[in-house]
Amino acid sequence: MGNADNPFAALLADSKASINKELIEDIFLFTLRPQTRERSKERALLCLADVIVNDSSPETGMGEELLSHAVFERIMLGNTREYLIPGSNEEDAVQMDTIVYLHRAYIACEEFKQQRSNLAADCDAIRTLIITNVSTCMRQPDLFPGRTVCEQWRDIINTSEDYCTRETMDFLVECIAKIYIDEEPLEALGALKANFYPLLGKVQTEISQANLVTLKKKVFWLLNFFVKEKRTPQMGEILIDFTTPNPNVNGAAYMDTLIGQLFSISILPKNQNGPYEFFGDFTLDSRHTDPALWECMANHQNSLFMLIKQLLMQDANNKQKMLEWLAKCLHANVSRGHLWNNLNTGLDNLLKQNASDAFMIGLTSALLRLCTPLCEPVLKVLLVDPTYCGVIEEERQKKSVSMLKAYEETCLLPVEENEKRLTADKFNFVTELFFLTHKAYELSYKASIERFIHMTRELHNMQSAYQDVINTDPNNDFAKNLLRMLKEQMQPYLCLCNCLMEPENDTAILKFFEASAIWLTEISLISAEDYAGCANRSDFAPHTRNNIELPEEIEFTPRTLCSVPESIIDNIVTYLNFSRDFPSGQYIQMYPSSHEAFFKMIILFMGSSKLVKNPHLRAKLAEALEFFLPKRATGAPFQTHIFDSHPERLKVVPSLLNVFVSIEMTGQSVQFEQKFKYRRPMYAIMEFLWTKEEYVQCFRNLAVEAESNMEAIEPPIFLRFINLLINDAIFLLDESLENLQQIRQLQEAQANGEWDNLPESERQQHHSNLHQLGNYARFDNILGRDTINLLKLLTTEIKSIFCHNSMVDRITSMLNYFLLNLVGPQKEKFKVKDKKEFEFDPANTVLEICHIYINLSSSDNFCLAVSQDGRSYSSQLFSYTENILIRIGGGQLIGEMAEFAEKVQKMENQYKQEQECLAEAPEEYLDPIMSTVMTDPVILPSSKVTVDRSTIARHLLSDQTDPFNRAPLTMDKVIPNETLKNEIQIWLAEKRAACSNENLIKS
Repeated sequence: MGNADNPFAALLADSKASINKELIEDIFLFTLRPQTRERSKERALLCLADVIVNDSSPETGMGEELLSHAVFERIMLGNTREYLIPGSNEEDAVQMDTIVYLHRAYIACEEFKQQRSNLAADCDAIRTLIITNVSTCMRQPDLFPGRTVCEQWRDIINTSEDYCTRETMDFLVECIAKIYIDEEPLEALGALKANFYPLLGKVQTEISQANLVTLKKKVFWLLNFFVKEKRTPQMGEILIDFTTPNPNVNGAAYMDTLIGQLFSISILPKNQNGPYEFFGDFTLDSRHTDPALWECMANHQNSLFMLIKQLLMQDANNKQKMLEWLAKCLHANVSRGHLWNNLNTGLDNLLKQNASDAFMIGLTSALLRLCTPLCEPVLKVLLVDPTYCGVIEEERQKKSVSMLKAYEETCLLPVEENEKRLTADKFNFVTELFFLTHKAYELSYKASIERFIHMTRELHNMQSAYQDVINTDPNNDFAKNLLRMLKEQMQPYLCLCNCLMEPENDTAILKFFEASAIWLTEISLISAEDYAGCANRSDFAPHTRNNIELPEEIEFTPRTLCSVPESIIDNIVTYLNFSRDFPSGQYIQMYPSSHEAFFKMIILFMGSSKLVKNPHLRAKLAEALEFFLPKRATGAPFQTHIFDSHPERLKVVPSLLNVFVSIEMTGQSVQFEQKFKYRRPMYAIMEFLWTKEEYVQCFRNLAVEAESNMEAIEPPIFLRFINLLINDAIFLLDESLENLQQIRQLQEAQANGEWDNLPESERQQHHSNLHQLGNYARFDNILGRDTINLLKLLTTEIKSIFCHNSMVDRITSMLNYFLLNLVGPQKEKFKVKDKKEFEFDPANTVLEICHIYINLSSSDNFCLAVSQDGRSYSSQLFSYTENILIRIGGGQLIGEMAEFAEKVQKMENQYKQEQECLAEAPEEYLDPIMSTVMTDPVILPSSKVTVDRSTIARHLLSDQTDPFNRAPLTMDKVIPNETLKNEIQIWLAEKRAACSNENLIKS
């Protein structure tokens, strides 16, 4: 054993210094002087005169050698009360716990040094002796009596004023420094772990047995002992190492660590499926939120945030270890972001693959609070480098990227073939924090919100079923079972609801996403010159906020967007939609400044495929735009003036039409049902915009532009928009009528008793079919109604483009077909029970269609097209309509519809006369698709087929291919057939002249 390990090393010191004996007695509470009666009236002391031979005079000082020997003998005593001289503070004098005893002596020494400056040298010598003995005790604890070292340190922390005084921290700092002097670094750290790991283990056990209400505050005071002092980063390292699970574990293992246990304390249960501890006494009339629980949760998460913050600030090594812990934890739980996992929590819990909602939300709350400097007003988010997720695995450590497999994130723009993504030379802490926080939100709040929405739907269905049952028989056993199930489901629902809507977290999310929206806008609107400057300095962060105005067209696309994950925008969209549909939206109203940042970001990315390739994501942005609409629900209205005041507000119309069209364009298609889901909020937004004149003028301007460019290489956006709108109306209304017809048949069969004799399985199948058809019909009717309403609004101000040759036949055939089905002889086929259940309102649809007829009635071309629809139009169509209008309260439309019907009849008669003259037209004069005489024949370059220009123009609006061989085709490629056109014009002129002469002769 070397001197450093020898507990008797102090005896080997060759020192002639003499230390004041009274000072020694006051600090160490022992004396080498014989016991006297007078001494017993003062403070308690241990008399060690019989233990240690003292040759010096009682009145002189004590040498350092003798003091070292005396202190060592004192701390080695087994039964201190045998040597007690009674007096005050006896417990301190007889203390057998070595470190507790020496800690009190250290504090006393520091107090005497401040009070008696003439004894400063003696105090310094005594302090050195104390620290030497503490170091020995911590390195060789088995030599000393008393409790374990970890128990002694816990007492020191808990009994110090404010749990952790400056003197106590100085004591710890000097002890650790001495251990590192006496041992090699690894051995020293090992010795510290041996002492403090048992303490941390006991703390973890306490946390695991506590909940949000019962967790004691002193747990955080004790843990702060490890992290608050920058002079002892070893203590923070001990805490991180203790709370780090073994490599290659699954996500659930992180919950079983000390910090994981703290993250898991929440309104939600620590484990995914319970047990639930709050809202157990819920009644249907009780309040759905609990501010007291919110306060507990906020206080707990604030304490946890401070703990993590101090760890990160303690030193560079601990910061890196903490970032690695967070990154590995998120990577281990990455499957929480998969949709299937969000709806199969039971299976997931069984397999113990992922951490719980409580854990993930707790972790995210700490990261969100760390992101406060990134937000307004400091806006350090402008220092975030957008190329972080472009770093490949081989360069990750070199470039300070903690997040695992960040390069596998799906980004806003795809990487082109053989393109290497640009990356900065190194990434700062702000960048790491930004991307880790977005990943954490994706795996926590976003996944939990999806689960919450699913639970909301299930509860709504259960509540509806319960109301239906109690309305007929309140005492029914089925009703009682439903109520029991409802209450059982409400507890987890309310726990999740309250956790997601906690105000302090909600505000932190809002501010972080506001900063993210500002950052996204800045990195996307960078000029080519500034972008080149970024590449030269290998730093692509925006650094400053330029507030650039949104351009009419994106001219420069920074390739840094190839490294920006889609999940950043998706997170913001998820939050805005959740805030709109659920009560958490009340907090976002407190920060109207955030509305401007969100609004600008949405307009920028929603309408540009140059910035966001994924049409799904741009459609979700349109859905998020609905957040800013006034709420129709009862209660306090949502107040925002963003559509009236934002300087970029008028760009919302072209941006909205762009995304409406892009989700159906070739190469960017989405599933049919999903397409209509995306368009539903777009209808609501456009309906709202139509209430404001400046937006109506935007639609008018786009319509005028479209009419001027009907045959452009790329069809104008407004032309494509109304073409798709008509497509939607045709599909939705047609599907609705077909489903309603089948529903009627099933309802009649059930009412007639045809199901009564069927086997139970077949009856259930029929019920299932009826329910499924009802859902389909409801979906189609809601969207069909919105589509027709939008067409009605558009045609009040915009008319000529709907009456253009390339559009008029489609809209008239659609209107005629649906009007005939709703007012004609076949209308009874769609008469179902409880039309409201299926959102079927035929009377309103008839009124809307009539309004569209009247809106476009001034156009002769439209009236003629109505009359030429051979499938649905007849002279009786508007007679049927008049009868229905009288029955449904549409009397004010009867006069206008009668005038319109008369005009249509007149146009039909004129057209018949003309067609009689044009009978027997040569085959080559007829359009091969429409079988009508061509007026402007063109040759398709690939198939060489000649068609009328209006026919192919209409086709290319939806499908940019040759209809005869599917080869790619645009309007600029068609070849005018001037020779045939001249022939047809000459023939038409001759035929019309001949007809005119015949009519003159007849008259």
